Parts: sequence; structure tokens; C-alpha cells
Amino acid sequence: MEGMNGPVSERVIRNVAETTDSDPLDLPLLYDAVDPDALNAIIESMSDGEVTFTYAGHEVTVTSDGAISLDEKSAARSAPEAAVTSSSP
Repeated sequence: MEGMNGPVSERVIRNVAETTDSDPLDLPLLYDAVDPDALNAIIESMSDGEVTFTYAGHEVTVTSDGAISLDEKSAARSAPEAAVTSSSP
């Protein structure tokens, strides 16, 4: 979803950088957590639902409308993981 100032993958990086007061170039590669092109394509084609994955110590949730929310992960729960949920049949 590019209507909110760029592709969702780029917005995830910017949001995490702002939240952690970091330079986006100092963050780990997003590709190590999720394929950025696949993330963009899934969100673009999804009519309802969300994608959740762990990136740079945060649980990132992107909804079908492109909204991004971040939740700081504890060290005990920081293993890479990803999930896609959809309300559509």
C-alpha cells in the first residue's frame, strides 16, 4: 500500500527507526525478518486481515489498510516469526 508515503516495507523501517530514535541505515535488514516485496504484495492484495512479524526487537503488525503498529518484544520472545491472518474466506 503506497498511498501512505511509500511502500509498506519502507514505512515499517521508518516507523521502527523513529520509535527507536535510530537511523534507518543502522537497523537490521528488513529482509532478515520478512521479504519486503512479498510484504508489499500481500498488503496490497489483502482485503481484510493483518501481517505480524518480528523486526529489530519489535512485533510489527501491518493491517490490510496499511496501518502499522509496533510492540516492543522482550528478549525471551525475540525469535524471528511471521504470521498472516485474514478474515476473508
